[in-house]
Formats: sequence, structure tokens, C-alpha cells
Amino acid sequence: MYLPSTASQRGSPPVIDIDRMDEQLASALTSGPRPAPGPVATAPELLERGLLAEADAMMAATSHPRDALTWTTMRALLDGREDAARTGVEELGRLAERTDDAEAAERYWVQRFCVAFEWGTEEERFDVLDHCRTRAYRFDDLPWWGNLALLLAVMGKADEATRAIDEAQSLAAQVPADGGWLDAVTNLIDAAAMLGDAGRIVALAYSVRWPDGRLVVVGPGVACKGSVDRYRALTLAAAGRATEAAECFRRAESVHRAIGARPLLTRTLQQASGGLVAA
Repeated sequence: MYLPSTASQRGSPPVIDIDRMDEQLASALTSGPRPAPGPVATAPELLERGLLAEADAMMAATSHPRDALTWTTMRALLDGREDAARTGVEELGRLAERTDDAEAAERYWVQRFCVAFEWGTEEERFDVLDHCRTRAYRFDDLPWWGNLALLLAVMGKADEATRAIDEAQSLAAQVPADGGWLDAVTNLIDAAAMLGDAGRIVALAYSVRWPDGRLVVVGPGVACKGSVDRYRALTLAAAGRATEAAECFRRAESVHRAIGARPLLTRTLQQASGGLVAA
């Protein structure tokens, strides 16, 4: 062991404690490797868990214009702030055109669909309906089959909506149950509920594997469709399990109140009192 004199000059070699080093090495060998740190959750993952404040804080630090604009528009949609949502969609569309960004264009159409569904005029809904039909009928894009069915249902086009539900359900049985799959199937459940078609809701429910998260999130935070329990409630009500459905509706109502999701809260309360006739 090297021990420098107390009279060592500045710049002399430091003390090297061999005994201490041996102890540290022995400890490392007996304790094994340290576990790798767990992955850091993304903002959409935090949102799925219902951790909205944490997700907002994470997105506040982003410097990517597309991601920041997508998130602020999604939040406006979730809160029910129509003017802000419309402005965000328009800005995202301009950004996509200016930068020739295909991902921004895709997000633009998803959020434009959300605005049309929630507040759209007949003309606006027909414009978006054309896009839905193209993406579904020409390209067999499953999430857009779900969007098509839901928009047709809210526009009162029951026959085409029913055919779209059946086509989408057939397609959904052939593809992996990923995030796009859940987005499509939950839209199909909502569409069937609007049509009062309990039989189709029950048929859809057989294929659903409910996620662990509390909220259904589309893509990287492009849209938030609210509590998973609202969709569970619709499937339970359609199956005639009224008590369980009521409990799920209550949980969905609580979540939507907690996150300030006014449009989703209104829809939850309407559906809870709507008396869907069981299949």
C-alpha cells in the first residue's frame, strides 16, 4: 500500500487504498450485476395509465413541432375546447403540407375526424367521410374502417354503417391486436351502440382483450378516447349484465370527471342512461 508523506508536494500521487479496493471488488463479485434501469414511460403510456399531469409535463419539454402540436390539439379535443381543437387541426395540416411530412398528415386526418365527429357540420362530416371511405374501401386500413363505421352511425347512415362494422370485424380477426386494432374495435363497439345493435356489440366483445391501461389512446397521443371501462360497460349492457355494466359506467364517469374530459363525460352519462336493449 502506498502512503505519501504528509510533506508531499502538491501534485503528488493520490492515496491508493489497496485494501479498500479489494473490499469493493469482493462486494461486486458476491452481489452480482446491478439490474438495468427500467424503461422510461413515454407520454402516451402515461396517458394510458391516466397520469395526465405527468404526461403533460413530459410533453411540455418536447421541442418537436409536430409532436407538440399533436399533443396540444389532442388535449383540446379531450377537454372539449372546440375552437382550440379546430385551430390545432388547421395548424397541423399546414405543417404537414409545408414540410411534406406524411406522419403529420396522418395525424391531421385522425384529429380532423375527431373534430368532425364531435362538432362537425354536415359538409365537414361528408368531407371526412370521403377520406374514411377511401382509406377503408380502397386500402383496407383497419383503424379507418372503425372511423368509417362510427362516422356513418353518427350521421344516421345505418345500412352502410352496419356493413362497415361487419367488414371491419372480419378484417380485425385477421390482424394482430395492437393499438390500431383496439382503436378500430372500440369504434365499432361505439358505432353498434349508436345503432342500438346489441347483437353486434356482443359479437365484437368476444374478440376483445382489454388493455391494462385505464384510457384508450390512439397512436403517439394523437387522440384520447377515454376510459376503457366505458367500452366494457357497453359490451356488458349488450350482454344483459346490467349490474356489472352500471359499475363500469360509474368508473368511466369518475375517470372522465378526474381528467376533465367533458365530451366523453357527456357521452358516458348518456349511454349509462340510454337503456341499450340486450341481445
